[in-house]
Amino acid sequence: MEQKSAGRGFLILSIAGIAGKLLSAIYVPLLTAVLGEEGYGIYVAGYDIFVFLIAVTSLGAQPAVTKVVTELRAVGNHKDALRAMKLAIKYLAIISIVIAGIFMALAFPISKLIYRERSALTFMFLGPAIIFAAILAGFRGYMQGIEEMESLAISQIIEQLINVVLSIIFAALLIKITSSLEWGSAGGTVGTSLGAVVAIMYIIYIYNKNDFREEAEINHDPSRKKVSDKRIVKKLFKYAIPITLVAAVQNFAGVIDSITLARSLTSAGFDKAKIDSLTSVLSYYKTLIYVPLAIVTALGTSIFPKIIQAFVCKDRKELKKQTSYSFRMMYIIVMPATFGLAILSKEIYTFLFPSNSGYTLLMYGSALLIFMSITTIQNVILQGINKLYLIIVSASIGLFAKIIINIVLVAIPSVNIMGAVVATFVSFIIPTVINHRKIKEFFKVNIPIVKQAIIPTICSILMAIGILIAKFPITKVSDALGGGRIVSAIITLILIAIGGTIYLYTMIYLGGIKRKDLDLISPTLFKFLPRRLRKKLI
Repeated sequence: MEQKSAGRGFLILSIAGIAGKLLSAIYVPLLTAVLGEEGYGIYVAGYDIFVFLIAVTSLGAQPAVTKVVTELRAVGNHKDALRAMKLAIKYLAIISIVIAGIFMALAFPISKLIYRERSALTFMFLGPAIIFAAILAGFRGYMQGIEEMESLAISQIIEQLINVVLSIIFAALLIKITSSLEWGSAGGTVGTSLGAVVAIMYIIYIYNKNDFREEAEINHDPSRKKVSDKRIVKKLFKYAIPITLVAAVQNFAGVIDSITLARSLTSAGFDKAKIDSLTSVLSYYKTLIYVPLAIVTALGTSIFPKIIQAFVCKDRKELKKQTSYSFRMMYIIVMPATFGLAILSKEIYTFLFPSNSGYTLLMYGSALLIFMSITTIQNVILQGINKLYLIIVSASIGLFAKIIINIVLVAIPSVNIMGAVVATFVSFIIPTVINHRKIKEFFKVNIPIVKQAIIPTICSILMAIGILIAKFPITKVSDALGGGRIVSAIITLILIAIGGTIYLYTMIYLGGIKRKDLDLISPTLFKFLPRRLRKKLI
């Protein structure tokens, strides 16, 4: 079987992930401009429930399909790997149609039950997207399993681009026609379904163009006996059920935030308009946190097939190598992002959103990114070595803690949405500690989870100092120019460029980035570095 570079896959998916999240970051202020903070809050409350249902129908399905496909291909059974994808799509379509039908039928009772009556239309409009996302997950699971990362990445960008453009258009049209925030918010979900449909069409086009069926027949080991449909489906469900439970537990946090915010703030005397506005402010914070997390997710996606292959082939050396690589790369990405978001929180909010009133959420809550990233990589490793129920247990304990803290803190008027951030922080620290201890036991080797963070942390601190020094005179210039969103955007980008340059130089000088790291991603990256840095890497 052809071996493909995890680093190159990581680069491709990172570009797609960054592009997708940047589109989301642009989409949020544009949709807020159309709907207002109150209208965007109505949209978010509906979308949180939708994301949970997507977790149940799709997020667990894609890695399950990837696992089955990768395992079959690892032993030369390429035909059955292709058949696994087709069977997965069939069952995903059936399950998602049932769930979407129930969701749409009960949209109004559910919205009332969770104190979000104004989001009922949003629930209705998101129903079809559940079906299309599930089918798309089956295709993407196969693409990930055969390490076709470029097509996978392009499909993600296409989906997000269509989503952003059409959602804003339909939101503007419906709010203009109806003069209703509820209908406008529902219109903001139309692009979600259409984006998934276009992404499916693109993957089918790639499937036919590259003739994956013929490729499977050519590479198939004729000595391998055909695996029955029943056995393949059984294995798909064996992997999908625990992974789905993990995804459901992790994404239920958004539902908890939505319910506890509405319930607690209503009890505290807040009106619905204020609650919807606060919901949108909390969503702004989450949107920004998920931008760098997209790169970590891309890293996990790229190494997942490698972890499975090493586990199936019982190659402990390769397993440890991929684990060490993933944690090291994760810290290289996450540490500067954490410091950067904290220091530039006010400037980022001023640039992107109608007001910067919620920037303190990002200033204090950016540290959450570290623990979210660690658990993301831990989950990939544990899924790859079939320790799925451990993830469920650790994530469930974290979720239980979040529910308790949410109920206690959000109800305090002076704390409100900051309580949800604190609760989420605790909910990720708990599984981080549990998973780390168990991974050490499984590998029978010490995983230097703290040691690997030292150099990126030092370089991030130096970067932060550099940004703070540059920030004072640049901010004075900004004030002299009268401020505004355009000036804030330019200032923010300049400071990010200064910080990025400092981080890159210090990482190379302190040995945090090596020549082999660049070569794993793409050998051409080395050529783009200044000559002084190239000498340090040789």
